[in-house]
This record gives sequence, C-alpha cells and structure tokens, in this order.
Amino acid sequence: MNSFARQDRNEGCQLRLAVRLGALSGLILLGSACDRGILDPVGPVGQAEKTILINSTAIMLAIIIPTMIATVAFAWWFRRGNKKATYLPDWEYSGAVELVVWSIPALTIMLLGGITWIGSHDLEPSKPLVSDKPALNVEVVSLDWKWLFIYPDQGIATVNRLVVPKARRSASA
Repeated sequence: MNSFARQDRNEGCQLRLAVRLGALSGLILLGSACDRGILDPVGPVGQAEKTILINSTAIMLAIIIPTMIATVAFAWWFRRGNKKATYLPDWEYSGAVELVVWSIPALTIMLLGGITWIGSHDLEPSKPLVSDKPALNVEVVSLDWKWLFIYPDQGIATVNRLVVPKARRSASA
C-alpha cells in the first residue's frame, strides 16, 4: 500500500471521528436543555413522592447488584476449566439455602411495602399540608367539558385555569 492510500485512509478515519464527536456534542447539548421531569418535583407532595421513588430504587438496587455479581462469580467459579470447584451431582436439598433464597425476597418486599405504605399515607389528600402561609380558598365546580375555579375570598372566578400564587398553598373545597 502506498503512502497516498494510507494518508487517504487516515483522513477518512479522522473525518469519521470528527463527525462522531460532533454528533455526540450535539446530543449532549440537546440533552442538557431538557428538564429532569419526574426527578425535579415542585412542592412538598412532589418532593415526598420523589423520596419514595429514590428510596425504593435504592433498596431494589441493593438486591439486584449483588445478585448480578453473584451470578458472574458462580459462572466463573463453576466454569469447565476450574479444577478446584467440586461437582456434587447427588446434592439436592439444603434448608439453609432454602431459607436464604426465600427470606431475602420476602424481607425485601415487606421493606418496600412498608416504605410505600408509610410514605403514601403521609401524603393522604384529606390531610392539610403543613405550611406557615395561609391557605388559598378555592371552590371547584365541574361543568360540561370545563372546570370553574371560584376564589371566594378574592371575589373572582376562572374557567379551566387554576391560579395559585407561588408563596401560597391551596385548600380546595
């Protein structure tokens, strides 16, 4: 291969690398303009729901990650080429293994259920939110294909638009 062909190939590789880096930079720029959605809640209820979601995810990852590592470790240990691993073809039952295999998932489900139960009951809609600001009184009426929001303390009403000042909480009636 002559030097011109090598140089053309190197330029082609450099061009592909530049295009890939440009596309990656564009994707990073586009991704940085997005909001975080569910992980960027507004208000105390959204914050509490985010806490429940993150706690549940962390608990599940605490089970999933060791399970995946153990799977790889077992596959590595019991590979065909490992002469130290003993093969026991007649082994069929162990109470200790059964206890571990069934108790860890059961305890995990109980823990996740307890966290969700307590967290969701703290967010019960009939309980007023704790705030040092006075509540905004809003009466809501369902009409045909629209909502009527009445603000009796202010003497105004809006259709299909609930307006709550940023520093106030609402007490819907």
